[in-house]
Amino acid sequence: MLKGLFLTVLSLMLFACGSYQNDNPETTTRLFYQQYLHAFADFDPADAEHSPLADNSPLLREFVASDTRSRIAEIQQIYEQEILEADYFTYSQDYAPEWVELLEVGKAHMQLGGATLQVNLGIGEKKPLQLMVYLRREDDRWKIYRVRDITNNYEQTIFDDAAIKAARAYSR
Repeated sequence: MLKGLFLTVLSLMLFACGSYQNDNPETTTRLFYQQYLHAFADFDPADAEHSPLADNSPLLREFVASDTRSRIAEIQQIYEQEILEADYFTYSQDYAPEWVELLEVGKAHMQLGGATLQVNLGIGEKKPLQLMVYLRREDDRWKIYRVRDITNNYEQTIFDDAAIKAARAYSR
């Protein structure tokens, strides 16, 4: 019995160590973008219910902070809004599956309350699109909460309450 208990405790410790090693900003970001880019490239706009950007998407629930998902969902409900001019996570209108292999995820820089890292998205023959991805801990996991386009020095203002209020007023 003692031997069985020892083996159980040992296996739980090994599982915990393995889970911890995979729970870092770089791995989280790489896994998210590999899966998201395939989903985004294969997405049929006529099938909005299965959009990779839908708030209820399992992919977003696993890798994206809840307030970021809520903001994106809220903004998408506004008719003719101009806050999300392109996909929030890629800063592009579409993506090709063959570009996924060009994905590069940089080393995370730890900061108080989170981490930042650069992501280079392959966009065909052009220079890669460089993004800055911000992550923080939520539900004991690293989750993406903000993305900036550093190639064009631009950020979609999904957390700008005034912009959302103005977009709502304009849509009426």
